[in-house]
Amino acid sequence: MATIALDCPRCTQKNITMDIHGYIDTSGSGNKYNVACFCRNCQKPVGLVVTDAPGKAISSGRGNVVTLPLMVSISRSDTDITGRVDISDISPAPEKPNIPLFLPVNVEKAFIEGERSKIAGNVCAAGMTYRRSLELATKEKARNIPEASGVQLARRIKILEEHRLLTPDIRDWADHIRLLGNEAAHEEDEPTPQEITNLGNLTRMMLVYLYELPEQILRMKGNKKES
Repeated sequence: MATIALDCPRCTQKNITMDIHGYIDTSGSGNKYNVACFCRNCQKPVGLVVTDAPGKAISSGRGNVVTLPLMVSISRSDTDITGRVDISDISPAPEKPNIPLFLPVNVEKAFIEGERSKIAGNVCAAGMTYRRSLELATKEKARNIPEASGVQLARRIKILEEHRLLTPDIRDWADHIRLLGNEAAHEEDEPTPQEITNLGNLTRMMLVYLYELPEQILRMKGNKKES
């Protein structure tokens, strides 16, 4: 049967070829199919819903390329249908970054990089970028505290606690993020995927505490208008 290329929702390999092993025409006219395929990287099954989109059949430099009907193409072993279908559903659904609200732009960017690295399985990069989001967030929160200027992250976390901007429990979270981020950058042994998942959750909750909850409280009290 045919093949299709997409980002695998299981192993996160980008633009990987999928071998189609089965399909059902759900439209009755050969225009829409439920498709069962297997990733060539992880060999795991992925389900798709695809719809014929002949307008996507790309032209060469000499004019439009005439393509076979989808009902014919999908059954042929020598055909890649990527360029002529729209994908409306993927199962399992690809994991998406879960971003706290109201973050400064640089903090949000670092956290998103951490989330994307985690989803892609790049555990060291995830650990370092989660730590970077903490570094940037604590600098922003300590910007009006003179003794926090120019100090190391560990000391800045302690200063924020002393100024009651962090609770003892949140301080401990921050220290854990800092330490595991350092290990991801400098230790020979990589963090495990579960450690990075836990680290991502801790970092998210830390940012929710620092930014999302205070802003939500202000809005609930009517001190700010929702955008």
